[in-house]
Amino acid sequence: MMTEVDRAFAKLERRSERLLAGIRLLALLVLAVVFRLVGAADQGYPTMVPLGGLILITLLTPVLASRRIFRPWILWVFASLDVGLLTHCLVMLAAQNGQPLQSALETPVALLIFVFLAAAALRHRPWLVVYTGGLFTANWVAIWLWSSYVDGETWMPGALTANLAHLAVVSLTAYALYIAVKRARRASTNALTEAHLRGNLSRYFSPQLVDEIAQAGTAARSFRSQKAAILFLDLRGFTGLAEGMATDQVAEFLNEFRRRIADPIARHRGVIDKFIGDGAMAIFGVPEPGADDARHAVLAGLDLLSAIGRWHAERVADGLSPVAIGIGIHYGDVIAGALGDEQRLEYTVVGDAVNTAARIERLTADLGTPLLVSADVLAAAPGLGEILQLPEPVTRPLRGRRQPIRLYPLAVAPRDANVDLDRPL
Repeated sequence: MMTEVDRAFAKLERRSERLLAGIRLLALLVLAVVFRLVGAADQGYPTMVPLGGLILITLLTPVLASRRIFRPWILWVFASLDVGLLTHCLVMLAAQNGQPLQSALETPVALLIFVFLAAAALRHRPWLVVYTGGLFTANWVAIWLWSSYVDGETWMPGALTANLAHLAVVSLTAYALYIAVKRARRASTNALTEAHLRGNLSRYFSPQLVDEIAQAGTAARSFRSQKAAILFLDLRGFTGLAEGMATDQVAEFLNEFRRRIADPIARHRGVIDKFIGDGAMAIFGVPEPGADDARHAVLAGLDLLSAIGRWHAERVADGLSPVAIGIGIHYGDVIAGALGDEQRLEYTVVGDAVNTAARIERLTADLGTPLLVSADVLAAAPGLGEILQLPEPVTRPLRGRRQPIRLYPLAVAPRDANVDLDRPL
């Protein structure tokens, strides 16, 4: 499957072909003028046929790049044709003029190889640069062997040294361009990947956390044991609501629901780990745990009740079905880390605290309360209980736990003029 980075480079390559066509045409035009001035054009086939082939490739490449039939392997085919036609032109020129083959590399026509190397570099493909330079060198080595063993041509030491010097320059240029293109491609890949990940992160994380997570790099991807607050929420009666809606209305309703819950969670430094149908799981304490994670989770839960309460009032005023949610919050040990690739980065946590938070959320329906917070959460947020004027706790057993858990039912928090819930304690 092509990644977002691959698609970005493919798009860039297609755009580059127009620029390359202009550069190649200019180089070939200069070459044609040189041929005309030195009388090589009058020789016909040895010069003009290969030159015509190079011009055809130059014109054909941008045409293919603008259509869907363009494939990356076409670039390798055209690079092979470029080198092949250039080598053929050099050999035919030497043969037509009765010159030894070793003199062909010293003609201005041979300099066209550097245009082909530059074209491979502008296509952002480091191995295409190596292939172009390597193929040209290999062709010339083959010509040496053919001349020496088949035709019995004697290579003069001076000419051989000059040829080796020319090929060495071609090889060094190809290697330098390979390093430059490889580094540039790596830098571009990192920039594109970071931009894409930031785009994914910004959909679920608070703006303050996006930079922290992106800068965490590989350290954020390693799993570790830590404390975190886990919030589960579920939309009450969604099955009944969906029965009376068309498919597009269900999708629109869920999108609106997710939009309404995303902002309160992000505002309190939470991370939406996943949407689960008509519910969601949020984490408070990644990528780095903090002293106020439990506090942020409770405040996010209260803000969620307020946000859904406003949405409920709007829907009822419009004659639509009412909406309500249930929220369960727990604080404890988890294993946290990030999984992802170039297309998506997803933080996730596992552990008993996650399972406990999910089961607490299910109890909200049984107890008839919109928000249940475990005693562990309030213990990790000292002072918050006094501000919220907590009711009497309830104790309930949870499946999978040996000991019952103490829970506090909460409603929308009172906003006293002298009390700021968002102020650190």
